[in-house]
This record gives sequence, structure tokens and C-alpha cells, in this order.
Amino acid sequence: MQRRQFIRGVAGGIAATAFSGLIGRPAFAAAGECIVPWASDTKMIKREAKSGPFNIALSNSYIGNTWRTEMVQIAKAYTERDEVKPLIKSFQATSSGNEVSAQIAQMNQMILSGVDAIILNAASPTGLNSVIDQAADAGILVVSFDNVVTTDNAVTVNQDQYEMGKQWADFVVDKTGGNGNILMVRGVAGTFVDQERTRAANDVFGKHPDIKTTEIYGNWDDGTAQKVTANALASGTKFDGVWSQGGDTGVVRAFQQAGLDIPPIAGEAENGFRKLASELKFPMLSIGQSPALSALSIMVALDILQGKETPQSVSAPLPTATTDTLKSGENFFPELPDSFFTPISIPVCGLDFTAEQILKQKV
Repeated sequence: MQRRQFIRGVAGGIAATAFSGLIGRPAFAAAGECIVPWASDTKMIKREAKSGPFNIALSNSYIGNTWRTEMVQIAKAYTERDEVKPLIKSFQATSSGNEVSAQIAQMNQMILSGVDAIILNAASPTGLNSVIDQAADAGILVVSFDNVVTTDNAVTVNQDQYEMGKQWADFVVDKTGGNGNILMVRGVAGTFVDQERTRAANDVFGKHPDIKTTEIYGNWDDGTAQKVTANALASGTKFDGVWSQGGDTGVVRAFQQAGLDIPPIAGEAENGFRKLASELKFPMLSIGQSPALSALSIMVALDILQGKETPQSVSAPLPTATTDTLKSGENFFPELPDSFFTPISIPVCGLDFTAEQILKQKV
């Protein structure tokens, strides 16, 4: 898959290893279960151990949606845990916006301040490589997550967007019997995430000649997705299933407003989407990029700073829920806004958070 080849090119290969006795990780996170290599050939890295506590900085680009806000809040909540706090001398989180030059300036300030590690959600996969190389020359560790970078001087932590798109498509095929009209609600045109998820869906749907797809762009936004879905429904086409990258609450509401039965929908993990699935009981598969990737990235950084052998590219699990597995207060939250992003925990790593713990953090 291109996605896996891309990450291998970024960070080499990797082999599973055991981790035990680390401060900052609960004992019940068993060896090999949490920090998982991206692929069987991803290389391992090991640095000379440094003495803590450590100065950690989170360099974020865009901050204008719920996911990014929760991501920063979770990072702060993690650094305040009793088992992590002794390792943290200082933690700072700043957001630069989507201008590469602004994030470069932000990271230069972090380098000058002498931090031990920078946790990075990048504005560009390539535009920050030079400043990351400067950080490496200064002995500063960079762990890149979510929107990852392409220099070998960064460790990467991410979830597999191709696999996410594939699982959505497999669900739709299963629920429709491999035939009928499928509405594909894409994300932001031209982005890597949209392209990888869509490539996976087309690989699956292409094996079923009785499936016909209609593609629209919802921009991962409820309002936009509701509008374009309503337009598609107004054409008179009966859709037997929906494959949606985001804005899923809006997709469901468009079917409701049209007075139509809601078909099986595979989509992201917005709270509103899961609340509606719980209420209306339509077949649903919800998989989302976890904002807890920030906490996992800090965990990885602390391992490396303590001299532990670690994969250079880490694969995080995909948090999944179906209509049958929805649990109020655990994987959806009736009292919270529709925009709240629900996969706030990575249980296999002991990264369990409550909505209350997250929302009390100031950004």
C-alpha cells in the first residue's frame, strides 16, 4: 500500500520489541501491545539516555477545530498524570497556524530554549524538514504525529488512513451485499488523508461491479456535508449505503430532512454521528483519528529520552465503534456537543481519559 510505503520511506522499518519498567507507562500496558512498529521491517532506534526531568514542547499548526483543541488538551492532561509528572520539568503547547514559515519560527524558538523533545503536528510533510534537521543537530528529539513529516530525523506516530478507508468500504459492502448506489462523502480535495482513504475505498468497491458510487466533497465539516448530501439526495438517486470521511452528523441529518430511511453509514467519530446512531439504530461503523495521539507521542518521546529502544515509526490502533457497541459516557457523550471528537482514549496504552479531564484543560 502507498500509505505503508510512504511511512517506511519516512522512518525506515521496525521490529516488535518488549518494553517494561518505564516510568510514565502503566504496568498493565503489556510488552508489544502499545508501541507497535508500523511494519515488520521498520528499524529500531536507541539514543543515549538523558537524565530527567525533561522539557517537552508541543508544536501544533492549525488549531481551528475540535480535534486539534482536544489533542492539545489531552497532551496537557497526560503530562499531569501522577506517573508522568516526575518526568516532566516543563511542558509548553503552542499553535502557529497553517503557515509553514510561522511553524518554523515557532520551532526555532523551541530549539533556542533548549527543550529535550518537540512533539510535532506539522503544517507540511516536507516544509519543516530543515528545521527538524536543525533540532536533530542540537540533540533535540522530534516526534511527528497525525500530519507527519518526511525526514529520517523525526520519529513518526500515526494511524493508517488507507486501512481506515478500507474498513469503511468493507463495512458498506457487507451491509449492501456488494451492490447498489453508494454515496462517497470525501474530505478536503487534494489532501493526503482524503486521497489515501478514497484510494482504499475505490480498491474495495472496484472489486464489486454491481456497486455504483457517487462522490461529493464534504470537507470534513458537518454543515458542508449536510448541504452536499442534500443536493445528492435531491437528484432522486436512492443510496443504499454511505461511505463518509467526516461531517457525518450532517450526512445523517440530510437523510432525516429528506424524509428518507437512513442507510448503513461508515464514517468518522464525531459525537453527533454516534449519538444519532444510538438513537436511530441505523447500521453504523465509526472509526476516527484519535486526538490521544498527542499523549502517545509524548509517551514515545519519554521512552526514547530514557534510552529505551523504540520503533522509528509507530502504528497506533484505529478506535472503532459500531451501533451495537456504543456506550453512553464511554464512546459517545449525550451531554456534549455534536462536534466533540469521541475517540479520546487509547486503552491498549493505558491512555484512558474522561471528557471531564480533557475539557478542564485550557488551550
